[in-house]
Amino acid sequence: MTSIRLHHLGIIVADIEAYLRQSLWQPERPVVTDPIQQARLCLTKAAPGDATFIELVQPLGESSPLWGALQRGGGWHHLCLAVTTQAAGDALMRERRLLAVTPWQPAVLFGGRMVRFVYSRNRELLELFADEGAG
Repeated sequence: MTSIRLHHLGIIVADIEAYLRQSLWQPERPVVTDPIQQARLCLTKAAPGDATFIELVQPLGESSPLWGALQRGGGWHHLCLAVTTQAAGDALMRERRLLAVTPWQPAVLFGGRMVRFVYSRNRELLELFADEGAG
């Protein structure tokens, strides 16, 4: 069985800065713009030392693939699972019969490390994060 760990929970928000003013989350890194997702992204945590991140995702308009999720009210969007390598992620997809939504793509928020989105058999949106190269 492929080794996985929970990396982050993704939340769709209308405005990152407004959301942060009313939340428990503290930014871990500066807000970045991801041209693939057409969204602004911010990695946060509830407290220093927490192992799991919260990713705030702000779609940048109707052309963003995330726009529909915001129009449905936003909120919880996806769980991100860290795998050791892309090959391990592909093995997990085969083992668990996950359905690919996107190919492996570089993630601006994670310094270009590769991610891909998949659906579980329970229709949960999962992001696979290839930990290779993580420092």
